[in-house]
Amino acid sequence: MARGALINFSGIAGRMVLLYVYTFILARMLSVSDLGTYFLVFTIINLFGLAAMVGLDMGVVRFVSLYAGEGKFGKARQIVRYGLLFGLPVGITLTVMLFFAAPFINEHFLDNTAVSLTVMRVFALAIPFMVAARLFNATTQGMHRMQYQVYSRDIGEQGAKLFLSIVVLLLGAGILGVVCANVAAVALATAMALYFALKVLPSSGEAGSGGAAGSLLRYSLPLVFANILVALWLQVDILMLGFMGTTEDVGFYGVALKLSLFGAKIISSFCIVFAPIISDLWNRDRATELKELYVTVSRWIFISSLPIFLALILFSDSLMNIFGSEFVTGSEALIILAIGQFLSAATGAAGMMVLMSGHSKLELLNVAVALVVDVILCLLLIPGYGFMGAAIAHMVSMGVANLMRIVEVWLFMHVFAYDRTFLKPVLSGVASAIMVSVIGVFILTGAGIMQLLILASLLLFFYVLVIVILGLEEQDRSLLRTIRAGMARS
Repeated sequence: MARGALINFSGIAGRMVLLYVYTFILARMLSVSDLGTYFLVFTIINLFGLAAMVGLDMGVVRFVSLYAGEGKFGKARQIVRYGLLFGLPVGITLTVMLFFAAPFINEHFLDNTAVSLTVMRVFALAIPFMVAARLFNATTQGMHRMQYQVYSRDIGEQGAKLFLSIVVLLLGAGILGVVCANVAAVALATAMALYFALKVLPSSGEAGSGGAAGSLLRYSLPLVFANILVALWLQVDILMLGFMGTTEDVGFYGVALKLSLFGAKIISSFCIVFAPIISDLWNRDRATELKELYVTVSRWIFISSLPIFLALILFSDSLMNIFGSEFVTGSEALIILAIGQFLSAATGAAGMMVLMSGHSKLELLNVAVALVVDVILCLLLIPGYGFMGAAIAHMVSMGVANLMRIVEVWLFMHVFAYDRTFLKPVLSGVASAIMVSVIGVFILTGAGIMQLLILASLLLFFYVLVIVILGLEEQDRSLLRTIRAGMARS
C-alpha cells in the first residue's frame, strides 16, 4: 500500500507541477476571457468523457483485481475487452452528439464566436481516446502496477500537452492551437496506456466459465448514473458560472479551483492503490485486515493533506498572484475551495470503501444528494456573489457527500476511522501555522515566489518536526521506512 501510494503521489505531484506550469503559461499568453473559455470547454469535454465511461473503469479495476487474484487471467482479459466493446461506442456517440450540440452550447455558455464553436468541436474528438485510456489505466491499476498510470497519464499526457501547447502558442495559433495540442496529448497517453496494459496482463491463464460481460455490466450499470452525476457535481460550478456569469468569472474561478485540487490528489494517490485491495480483501472475507488498513490509510491521507490545506489558506494571495496580479481577486475563492477539498481529505478513503465493497447504489445516492445541494446553492449564490457563490456551493456539497460516506462505512462495514492518533497532526498543523504566520509578518515581506517557497518550506519543516516530537505510530514508521527504501533504490 505504501509503495503504491508513494509511486502514485510522485506521479501526481509531477502532474500537478506540470499542470500549474501549464495554467501559468495559459494565463500569461491568453486573455482572461480566452482562459475562461478554455476552462469551460475543458469542463464540458471532461463531463462527457466521464459520462462515456458508464462506470466501466471502476468495473474493470474491480474484476481485473478479483480475477487476477484467483489466477484467472484469461477472464481478466475478457473484462478489458468487454469494457472497450461497451465503452468506445458510447464515447463515439457522445462525440457526435456534442458536435451537433456545439452551436447551442456556444450560444448559452461560451462567447458565441466562430472560434469558440470550432474549439468545442475539435475538443470533442478527445472523448473516445479518454474512454480507452481510462480503461487501459484501470487494467494496470487492477493488476497493482501503479507506475504505468503515472507514466501514461501523469507524465506522458501532461508533458505532451505542455510542450505542444507552448509550440502552438509561440506560433500564434491561440486557443484553437491549445485545444489541438490537448487532443494530441490524450491520443498519445492512450497509446502508452495500451502498451502498458498489454505488458502487465499475462497473455495466458485460466479463462474460467462465462459471465464476464454480465458481471461487468451488473456492477457498472448503477455507476452509469453515478458517473454522470459525479461529472455534473464536479463541473456544475463552472457550468453555472458560464451560464449565469461571465467567462472572466470562470477564468478567476478556474485558476483557484486548479490550485485547490492539489490536496485532492493526495487522496487519489492512496485511493488508486487502495481500490483493488479493498475489492480483493472484501471478496476473500478478510474484513479485519481491511478495516485496519482503512484506518491507517485515512490517517495517512489526513496527515499528508493538512500542510497543503494550510499553505493554500496562508498563502492564497501570493499563490493567485503568480498567475497575474488580476487573479488575486480569486484568492478568497481559493480559501473556500481549499476548505472543501480538506473536508474531502478528512474523510479519508470512505468513498472508495463504499464503492469497492459493492455498494455502488449508495454512492449513487451520495452523489445525487451532493449535486442537488450544489445546484441549489449555485442558483441562490452566484447571482449575488459570482464565483465566490460557486466556491461556497462547492465546499458545502463536498462536506455533505463525504459525511454521508463516513456514516455508510460505519453502518454497513462497522468501522470508524478516527481515533486519538488524529490529534497529533491537528496540533502539529496549528503550531506550524502559527509559527509561519509570525515569521511571515515580522521577517519576510512581499509576495514573491522566493518568499513563498521559503515560507512553504518552513511550514512543512515545522509540521513534520512537531509530529516527530509528539511521536509516530508504528504504521507511520513503516511508511517512512518504505519511503527511505524507495529513495535508496532510486
